[in-house]
Amino acid sequence: MRVACAAMNGRLLAAFAAAVTLLAGSRARAQGVGETCAASYEQAQQLLRDRALLRARAELRVCVSSCPATLARDCQSWSEQVERDMPSVALSATSADGHAPGRVRVLLDGAPLVDALPNDPIELDPGRHTLTFEDAAGTRVVTVVTVPPGDKALPIAVRFPAPAPSRPAASADAPPVRQRWPLVLVGVGAAGLGVGAVLGVKGHLDRSELRTRCAPGCPAEDVEAIDLTWKAGAISAGVGFLAAGLGAVLYLQLDPVAPAAPVASFSFSPGGPGLSLRGAF
Repeated sequence: MRVACAAMNGRLLAAFAAAVTLLAGSRARAQGVGETCAASYEQAQQLLRDRALLRARAELRVCVSSCPATLARDCQSWSEQVERDMPSVALSATSADGHAPGRVRVLLDGAPLVDALPNDPIELDPGRHTLTFEDAAGTRVVTVVTVPPGDKALPIAVRFPAPAPSRPAASADAPPVRQRWPLVLVGVGAAGLGVGAVLGVKGHLDRSELRTRCAPGCPAEDVEAIDLTWKAGAISAGVGFLAAGLGAVLYLQLDPVAPAAPVASFSFSPGGPGLSLRGAF
């Protein structure tokens, strides 16, 4: 009896060893397919938990085609659920006047989605997304949407704003704004030169009249009045000359190819009719 039991145990051990050897050989032969199945099976489950349905669908297709029947049935069931939950959006855009804006490309969360608006809905993962519509002129309209699972052909329409009004072209005869204020400065300087010239001539005439009337014993206040007139004329002419010269220099710096620039010069002498004004504008 003991001998029979021992013999039976020996045969069982031998059969078990043969089965392990056979199983190990079979697993070694199918190692490549097994790794592909396991990776797609696990990755698909993780993507489903993350609501990344587009990538999950691709992994489930690999799982169905590479896994044994038991696992493949799980992947097939999950694939059917993905198709039910996969949302889609219907994109459209119009210009400010209500017409078609031409070719419009769309970015999804900063990445290119389509180069032109399609006629059919576009599938995308559920959740919050930023859609950027861009027309041929580079004008962009950004909209943020939340797409729920299972919502098919969710309409998303945008309207491009009207283009900004163009600035009127400057007249060919009028200098640019940046060149006008130096000319204003030259004009102010010319006015100062003119005032200086008038006061200089007046002082000269007053002195001649004073010499004829009371020289050499003229009242001191009359002489001082003439001197004050000459000083005021000299100051006005000096300031005018500086303003005109500064305006001319700035004008040339702002427009170095200008054909002509205003120039002005003066000389003043209280001892006689030496006030002269010369200018070209």
